[in-house]
Amino acid sequence: MHLYASDSNDRKVVPWVIAGIAVLVAFTCSAVVTWRKIKVPWWVEPPTIMTIYGLGHWLYNRHAWKWRLFGRLLSDMPNYSGTWFGVLESSHVERTKLGMMYIHQSWTELCVEFDCQSSRSYSLMAVVNVTPGLTEGLTFEYTTAPRHDAKETMNAHLGLNHLRLSPDCRTLEGDYFSGRGRQTFGRMKLIHIGPKRMTYDRAEAKYKILNK
Repeated sequence: MHLYASDSNDRKVVPWVIAGIAVLVAFTCSAVVTWRKIKVPWWVEPPTIMTIYGLGHWLYNRHAWKWRLFGRLLSDMPNYSGTWFGVLESSHVERTKLGMMYIHQSWTELCVEFDCQSSRSYSLMAVVNVTPGLTEGLTFEYTTAPRHDAKETMNAHLGLNHLRLSPDCRTLEGDYFSGRGRQTFGRMKLIHIGPKRMTYDRAEAKYKILNK
């Protein structure tokens, strides 16, 4: 996984919130020990602000950013995690093909993997914009390596992809183009198959069931 940039206010606000909670928890622990006159063994260190902050940041980064509190998400960051499967329309010989995408995402890190019959790709860097407009969505640079049985014209190359999540969070749709070594472009529309990683065959079978 690699870090990704975002224009979400979470990145500005959340660290301060976690720091405030850490200070409050550390102060409360110290006050309780003093009030109850608890004798703490010399080998036990009371929780420090930095320790609590580290645990809080880890919890939020891995899990809490996807939670709801009183019906409201704790983060504005879209959740792209899971297996996606769908159709690609390529400028290369003007044909369509199927492909599977798996996205592993935390609040600060992300990795996009794409798998099709002729090649495999993975992301190198990414940005997630939440402000409505032309740049809203997931944009990432990727590198592609052809499979051993791919055509000789299929070369390793870099590319850029921009995808937007549907309001119901079930569909990813957008454009892509490849750089030097391939120079193709096209569109893709992917359906969310499940939250966990799947094999290509299993994802394709579920995709066909959902599209009946």
